[in-house]
Order: sequence, then C-alpha cells, then structure tokens
Amino acid sequence: MTIGGQPLSPASPSSSSSASSSASSQSSPVSSPCIPMYNHPNSPYNATASSPSTPPMPYVPVYGQRARVPSQLGVAHTWGEDEEHEGHEEEESVHEAERIEIVDSASSGVFTPATAPVTILTSDYDEVDALLHAIYEKTQQDAWFAPAPGALADASLGGVAIRVSAAVSVTAGAEALKANASSANSTSSSEPQTQAEFRLFPYNAPHLVPFEAAVRALNPAGAVLVRNASVTAAIGKVPLSAEYTDIDSDTRIQVLGRLADIRGAEKDQRAAFIRTPPSLVLWSPQVEALPSLFSEFEEKLFKYIWRTRASVVPSVARRERQRDSMAAPGVLASLFGGVPSGPTTPQIEEDEPEMKQMSSLEDGAAAKEAATDTADPTPTSAATPTPTKPSNGGFFGWWRLQPRASSAAQEGDPEKAGAGSSKERKLVLLGPFYAGCGAALAAYFVFAGISVLLEEYALDGGTSRFALVVTLPIIFCVSIFFCLQLVGNLSLILGPVAQYHENSAFYSAIKPAPNPAVDNNLPHITIQCPVYKESLQETIAPSMLSIKTAMQTYARQGGTSSIFVCDDGMQLISEELRKERMEFYANHNIGWVARPAHNKDGFLRKGKFKKASNMNYGLALSLRLEKHLAALEAAGENDTEHESLEDRAMHLAVEEIYEESGRRHRPWASNGKSLRVGEIILIIDADTIVPTDCFRDAAREMYESPELAIIQHESDVMQVAHHYFENGITHFTRRINKCISYGCANGEVAPFVGHNAFLRWSAMQDAAFIDPDDGIRKIWSESNVSEDFNLSLRLLLGGYVLRWATYSQGGFKEGVSLTVVDELARWQKYAYGCDEIIFNPLIRWWRKGPVSDELRGFVWSRAPFHYKIGMMSYMFSYYGIAAAILGSIMNYLLLGLGPELDRFYLHSFEILLACTVVFPGLGNLGFTLLQYRLGHENFLAAMVENLRWVPFFLFFFGGLAIHLSTAILAHLFSYDMTWGSTGKEVERSSFWVEVPRIWKNFKLTFTICFSVIVMMIVFTTDAVPYEWQISGTNYALIIPLSLVVGSHILLPIVLNPWLMVFSY
Repeated sequence: MTIGGQPLSPASPSSSSSASSSASSQSSPVSSPCIPMYNHPNSPYNATASSPSTPPMPYVPVYGQRARVPSQLGVAHTWGEDEEHEGHEEEESVHEAERIEIVDSASSGVFTPATAPVTILTSDYDEVDALLHAIYEKTQQDAWFAPAPGALADASLGGVAIRVSAAVSVTAGAEALKANASSANSTSSSEPQTQAEFRLFPYNAPHLVPFEAAVRALNPAGAVLVRNASVTAAIGKVPLSAEYTDIDSDTRIQVLGRLADIRGAEKDQRAAFIRTPPSLVLWSPQVEALPSLFSEFEEKLFKYIWRTRASVVPSVARRERQRDSMAAPGVLASLFGGVPSGPTTPQIEEDEPEMKQMSSLEDGAAAKEAATDTADPTPTSAATPTPTKPSNGGFFGWWRLQPRASSAAQEGDPEKAGAGSSKERKLVLLGPFYAGCGAALAAYFVFAGISVLLEEYALDGGTSRFALVVTLPIIFCVSIFFCLQLVGNLSLILGPVAQYHENSAFYSAIKPAPNPAVDNNLPHITIQCPVYKESLQETIAPSMLSIKTAMQTYARQGGTSSIFVCDDGMQLISEELRKERMEFYANHNIGWVARPAHNKDGFLRKGKFKKASNMNYGLALSLRLEKHLAALEAAGENDTEHESLEDRAMHLAVEEIYEESGRRHRPWASNGKSLRVGEIILIIDADTIVPTDCFRDAAREMYESPELAIIQHESDVMQVAHHYFENGITHFTRRINKCISYGCANGEVAPFVGHNAFLRWSAMQDAAFIDPDDGIRKIWSESNVSEDFNLSLRLLLGGYVLRWATYSQGGFKEGVSLTVVDELARWQKYAYGCDEIIFNPLIRWWRKGPVSDELRGFVWSRAPFHYKIGMMSYMFSYYGIAAAILGSIMNYLLLGLGPELDRFYLHSFEILLACTVVFPGLGNLGFTLLQYRLGHENFLAAMVENLRWVPFFLFFFGGLAIHLSTAILAHLFSYDMTWGSTGKEVERSSFWVEVPRIWKNFKLTFTICFSVIVMMIVFTTDAVPYEWQISGTNYALIIPLSLVVGSHILLPIVLNPWLMVFSY
C-alpha cells in the first residue's frame, strides 16, 4: 500500500541498520516504552529506550526514514476498518472514513511501537525533506505537547505536504494530448487527470492519508494541516449551518465538513477550516510562502479568538481544558509571548466583584480592538499623499497643497469613506476649458496667416498667394497639439490642482467606500492575459504569481476569480517549453486557449498586431463553452469523478470549432472552469504586476456606476534591466501617466490603453460588432492596430463611461521597452494606427475619399467635443513629428535656393525655437511645479530629475521622424507592416553583436541621413554654380536640418547601453 505518497514495503534503504538496531534493543533488559524523540534532520541518531524510572514522554513525530513497514509504526490497520484492538480503551465516535486504530500498550495516549525501536538515518534525505522538516518545525508548535488522555496520538497532530511531481491535465486538442503524454485520439474522452505526487511529513503517518488525498485533488505546491487549540476554538464559534467564517473584515475563510470536501473548495482562499476533526488546512502555490502564510493566519486567528472571547459561553469540557492548561503557565507564557489565550482565562465567580470589573474593562478594550480590526487596512505605503484644504497662512496657500494622510487611511473611517465616495460623480469642466483655449489658439495662428495674405494683397494686389490657403487645415491640425501643450503647461503652473485628489465623472482618486450590497455578493472576475513566446520563468510566472496573490485576497473577501490565458505561443514553442507551460498552468489552476499557428493548413491569425484576434479567439471558445454547458445542464448532466461539466462543455466547444473548419484547425484548451468569463474582466499583459487588493475596489466601483464600462488604472513601471535606456523610458512613462491623471482629473475622458484595466463583460458584448470580412461577431477589432481605441470609442458611442483610477498608487506595474528597436516599433505601431483611423489607403481614395469612415463617425458622434479635440490633437502629433525630416529638407532648399518667399511661410528655425520653449523649457518647468504642488516631490529634486533626461529625449524625439514616416507611408501605400510582441526579457549583448544589428535595423535611416549630409556639403562647394550655393554660415538653415540628421544617426548609438560592453 502507499501512505503519504511513499511506498510501504518490508525492504528499506537502511534495512541492515534497522535490523542491527532492533537486535541490540531486544537484548537490552529495559522493557519500558521507547519514545522516539524530536531531532534536527541534520543530526542522525539511534532511538534508545528510556530507563524504567523515566516518566513517559509526550509523543512527537520523528524526522526519520521515508519508507517503513506498518509494524514499525505500530499500525494495525487504517482507514475504513472497524475492528477493535486489545489494550485500546473505547474512543470517541468519529467519522468512519477518518478512523484510526493504533496498537497501544496502555490507554495513556502515549504512543508505543509494536516492535523494537527504529534506527533513524538521514543518508537518504534530499531537499524536499529539508523543506518538510523546516516547515513542520515552524507550523506545528503544538506537536510538543502530549495529546489529551484517551485521544488518538497521531490524529491530534498536523502534517506538511509538498508536491514532488506535477499533475498533467486533460487538454482539449489532439496534439496537446500527445504533448501531455496522453491519448492523441478524440478530445471528448474522459480520461482521468494524472494527479500530482506529494511527499508528507511525518512520514508514513496513517492520520495523514485523507489529508494526502485532499491535497492531491487540490494540487498546490505545498500544504499544511494544523490541529491545535486555536483552530478548535475558532471552529467552535462557527454555526453548524455556516459555510464560512469572517476572521476579520478582509479574511473570509470557508468551512468544510471533512477533509474530503476540499476537492470542491475555493482554491484561491488558500485556507479552509475542517469541522471533523477540527482542523485547518493551508496551501500555497509557492512552498517557500507556507511559513509566512501560517504566521499571518496564526496572528489573525489569535486576534479573532481574543476579540470574540467574551461572546462565547465556555462548556464544561472547556473548563476542564482550562484547568489542565493552567497547570503549565510558564509553557503557555513562552508560547504566546506572556499573553494567555481566551480559553485559558479563569472563570470569574460571583463573589469576585473586582475580577468582574477587570473583565468588563478588558471586554471594552476588546470591543475597541474589534472596531479597529474590522476597518479596512491601510496600505503599507502611500506613493501619492492626499492633500488637505489649501492653507490659509499665506498668499500662495491656494497654489500648493499641503500633504496629509492618504486616502486609504481616510477609508478606514466609514463616515469619511462614505462621504468621499458619492455615487453621483461631479463633472469637472477644467479640461474642456483648456481644450477650448488650445483650439482657439490654433485657430488664431490660422487666422494670423490669413491676415498676412490680406496685408500683402492690399499692398500689391496679387491673388496667386491665396493658393496657400489650402495649407491652413494642415497647419491647424499640426499646430493644435502644440497649442494644447502650451495651455496645459501653463495650467500646471497656475491652474487649480485640488481636483487631482477628488473623484469625478471620468476620474477616481479615492477608493470606493465599503458597500454591504456588493461586498456580500462579490462578482466573479476573470483575468484575461494574452501571451506569446515570452519566457515562462522570467516573465509569465512572476505575473501569474502576482495575480494569484490578488486572487487570494479577493477570495478571502468572499469573491471568486480565475485566470484565462490566450496563449498564442503554445503551438509554436518547443516540446520541452510546451510541457513546462502546461504543467505551470495545471499547477496554478489556469485556464488557457491556444489557436493553430499562422498559415498552418490555411489558418490565418488576422491583424497587423495579433493581440486582438488572439483574445477574440479565446472569447469565442468561451461563449461556445457556455452554450454547451447550458445544454448539458438542461439535460440533467452532472460532474463525474474524473471530469467536470465545464470540461465536457469545453471538449464539445473544441470539437465544434474543429468540425466547422473542415477538421483542419483544432484549438487547444484546458481547465474549462477557468475559461468561463465573469461579470468583470481584468485585462493584463504578460509582464504585469497587480496590487494585492484591487478586485473588490473594482467590483464596488462597477456596482456604484452601472454606466461604467472600463476602469483604467494608472500604471507604474516594472523594471528588469535597470540600464540607462530603460531608466529613461521609465521616466517618460511615469511622466506621461501622471499627465494623463491630471488631464482626467480636469474632466478629460479617460483613455483605454489596453491593459491594467477592468472591463464590464456585458458592456463589451453590447459593443460587439459584425466583422464585414468574415461575418463573425467580435469584441476586438482585428483590422485596426489600435484595437483599444476602437473598443473605447464603441463603448462611448453606446452610452458607457470610461474612468481613469489612481487610488492603486502605483500598485499596477507594466514592463517597458528594453531596447531602442522595440521602442521605435511601438511608436511605429501607434503612428500606423493613427493613420488608419484618419486616412484610407491611397488605393481607396477614388472610391471612398481620403478620410476614413472611422474618423467621420468619430467626429459626428455624440462623444464630448473636448474629447474629440484632445484625441485628434494626439493623433495629429505623430504627423508633426514625422514631418520633421521632410520639413527641414524643404526649408533648407526653399530658403537656400529661393530668391524670396512669402511672409506666410514660417521658417524652421522659428519653429525650432518655439518647440524648444514649449516642450523642454515650459514642459519641464510645469511638470516640476506640478510634482511640487501636489506634494509628491521636493522642488529641487524634481527639477534635477527632469532636467537630467533632456539630452536623452533630444536624441530620441529628434530621431523619430524617419521611422514614423515609414509607418504612415506603409499604411497609405498598403504595405504589409506587422509587429510582434515587445521583448520582455533582458538579452545580454555586446559591442560586436550590436554593431551588425544597428546596421541591419537602421540601413534606411543611415542612407537618408548621410545622403542629406553629402547634399549639404555639396551645396557649400564650387561643385554647383555660385548662384545656387548655400552658405555654410547660414545657421538658420543649417542648424534645424543638422539637428534632425544628427539625432537620427546618433539615436541607435547613444541610446544603446550594450555598445559599451566589449566582451567576446
């Protein structure tokens, strides 16, 4: 038979040693019981018999060999057997499936081996044993004490289990089944899932057999079984009809009848109380986290028992246990740090009024402590302090807000929290006002040009110059972003900022207040994560473990959640990596869908950027699963022992898709329960970290605002390389996110950036559309690179609201580009997406005109007018950057070769000066003062931080023009341009590797730039006639073009950290 995952056989790795020890002990005249004592696993010893005068010592488990015969343990028979043994007193009735009978020489509860003492050797220990021993030592303090008289020795103790081999899940998809070493035939087969193997400690302990079976079904990395007085006391407070108990306001723990019920437990809670026998089971996806999980729970449990001690009337048996425990006050004081627990407090007699008074005072203190513990905890760190009312002490009191306690601390007071979270959100009009000022300023520049033309016409009467009017729309579109930035920078310096810390229609700075209506009925949340070929260990696993921690918090708050991975790399990576991913997904209860490879048997992964079609494919399979699940439930089908109803529906959905494709394209899928989509979806990327407590806040906010479709959280940066390029992009990303937060606080419509956002599933389905290319109803647009903007626009037009949230205080983290090539590709993708929103490809102009239907629909939609101004200025900014190289060349030639130009023409040098003043100058000053006014940074520290990155951005933005121009022209000329996922792992490189890469990726840029340099040199020489020469001292012509060309050449060189590594 097998106990604890280890075979029991007469043969033992140390059988000879055991035999010799047994012989020596049998020859000993000592006949008293031999008690194996606790010993550190690194110190092997021989268990010897104690002297007759030695009192019997309490039983504690032995760190011994992992394989021993039952007779060595004194086990006569195990679970489910009803025979009684001689020498045993009648035991208390327990559940038949949890009955242990142990051969014992007396009824004292002291365990006595049936045979001679066992020699304990450590020669066969490995790292798993070391972990088992260490975790047991830290989590089983009560193992030091003897069981109560008449109790079963083993059954009163806990244990530890660690997974030593991974489970292999049944996966829908023939090739996936083959990869999982299972049948490659029909996917509708119901083969049982191969369960993981676990090693338990104490070794071969019969009372851990049901614990092992339960852990196998649960399949965590490790689990702990705890049976002690605290657990028993806590379970005693739970009504028999209750299915859970609230340890505190953020910890709701499920209560199960017996260990076998753990199969259906909420896994993300990582804890469950067991009624019979009174036990606590803790589990974790990370073995190293078990001690801290136990310590955290032990502290909460102790506070709960102490807080609720006065509300429970002690029973007679409890009084007896109190008297027994009071016999050893020194031991209890050392165990609990000098504070006795509730059950050990002596009863107050009627003739002791002083003791009564003391008890009432303690109860009052306990009530205060309960009120404190039930309040929402304050985050350990507050990255963004909340301001108070403007100071009245000086003239500039309105200008800078004074720091105060964070908004999270305010949430601890229910009255303040309720007052700060009104369901009716106010509409801030500062954003519309700033947008209107910017648009008016751009219009002023346009009319100033018309004024120049009219003045010249009045002087000479020439009308040909009015042909320049056709350029006015272009001037307006390109200059509107410049004007909005000018107004925005001035608002950072002089405008109000108190709204940054207040909730409004499109902005959330304060967490939602506790709401019993939603807190007692938390919705299911699905975490959807599209992945590709990212590294499992370096990228995917850290993100998933971060999500699992948030899922644990949400589960203990009473909610449920699941992870849904759309894995586009599963069918492309090697067999070894595929198996590793599948095991990881199975071990962490992650559902996943993988579609066939691109162009395999005619299958097409649509889209320039495959993320949209990847998520559409997964959601389509989930909807089919729901259809088949409803049919199975209507037919009265139920779960089987080896397969859930959701898995059966998943297999049917996979087969349906396979049949519809003419039996050519079979998707792979696994874990049907996790593939079901909840009321709320959290969209993340493969390189994302989320806050520990964020799901309940999203549920509360969605409940308070039924019209809310998306909660987009402000993201911080998760750095991995820490070289100067990543540091620069990190600074830029944080700065952009802060400015977006400020804009949304002013009343701007919140953007949707495609990740770290909560979406309402019903709203997404309302915004679905029929794809004209294939006639399929879809959520995400596969024909647009900017699929996130497309979805947000459809939601806005449908009457839904988008909201930007900052109360996570940087808890959401995202990765940034690690190389300049990846960052340029990202900007090219944005430029391509903006161009496809604004213009049709040239080949369609004769039929549809130059302006796209999407832009026309957006302009004439019911979206707020200021939102239209802001979005269009953003999209036109890419054309302004892209025009830098062509505009500089034209300026050089027109001013250098033309005899004279109309005053309507604006010189490049004048544009350069204006951009320098507004962006590096006023932009850095305004952002520095914003940080200072909000109380986030010291003025000098913020100024130094912002100014030190000016050279970085000079080279970066100066070298963008050619790359954005290629993306815009690619769309206009229908050139097929695709992008893969951004690199998320650090790839070590060197000078000798980077030089060929630079030439490969920047050949076009170098060719254009060096051609321009040659042109500039030639125009200064006698190679051209004197009247066509352009002087090299004409700095107004030379400087703008030289800056643009030089930045393009130096961009891949100075922004490449690996060029300084000359290793071989």
